[in-house]
Amino acid sequence: MANNQTLMVVVLLSIFMARSHSKGDQDIVQHKNQDAAIEQLTVFKERTFVADNNVTLWCADNGTDVKLNELIFIVWNISMQGKKCYLGLSSDLGLNDTCKDGKKLNHTSFSLFIPKISKEDEGFYLCDLSYKGGSKSVNISVSVTHLETQLDSKNGQRIAVCKATYKETKPSLHWEPALNFSFTNTSVTKVDTFFIMENHVHLPEYVTISNITCVASYPSVSGSLQQNSTLDLTTQDIPNTGNFSRELIIAISSGFFFFLLIIVSLAVVCLLCRKPKHISALKMFCCKSKISPPAEDKPAQPADVEEVEPYASYIQRVNSIYNSSAELFNA
Repeated sequence: MANNQTLMVVVLLSIFMARSHSKGDQDIVQHKNQDAAIEQLTVFKERTFVADNNVTLWCADNGTDVKLNELIFIVWNISMQGKKCYLGLSSDLGLNDTCKDGKKLNHTSFSLFIPKISKEDEGFYLCDLSYKGGSKSVNISVSVTHLETQLDSKNGQRIAVCKATYKETKPSLHWEPALNFSFTNTSVTKVDTFFIMENHVHLPEYVTISNITCVASYPSVSGSLQQNSTLDLTTQDIPNTGNFSRELIIAISSGFFFFLLIIVSLAVVCLLCRKPKHISALKMFCCKSKISPPAEDKPAQPADVEEVEPYASYIQRVNSIYNSSAELFNA
């Protein structure tokens, strides 16, 4: 009897342990399924765009089958460099925009439109879409590329420089057409939160073409993204990044020679002007005589008797007239 009771207890314990183990496995599977469902809710993407292009970001893959009458809400939360804002649309509150920088939310596809994207638009774009049949969420890391070219000179050698600025996706740089470059160098420098890749090539001494193009290729999921920048090889104002070039030295020497020639010529002219016996046509042309020309002779003017007559003669003449009148009256 005791053995039967012991056997019964062992059987019950085995059934209990089996059920507990089975329940634990079911809980683990359920938790894994929940975690997988959570991971599927948010999709992470990385997108690289060329500056000054119009860009559209999708909350679903190139659109959604959600109808406007099924929408509960959609919010684009944007975190850019030094700025955070959002664009939202709900069936109750309508449209709300705190960015106010040209970005627009499409009411039909619920996509986000960015006009002429620039480096100020770089950042993270999180879209939350909720509708009556479920929800969607995507987090997009947006980076903007910038490509520029310039012509430098060092030790008389012209150098073509291509500079690509990027945040995450590293490009590859090459030149078209491919010339016979004597030297090529590529370097990458980190500045704050972005990188700068520079490619330097030494141009041949004689180039028959007027321009070359730097091509930057960025790998992406949808295919390679390319950006071009054309460099004009006929530019005359070329900055010198090293020692003086041969042409610059020749120009400076020529200018100094002409300046010295002018100084010597002026000195010779001054010496000729100081020696009277070397009077020549050059002296007469360059030197002004210090002797003033003689004044023209003017005819002598007759003196006015009234102005020059002495006072005593005048009194005597007046008295003689007076005496003659008195004698005439007495007679």
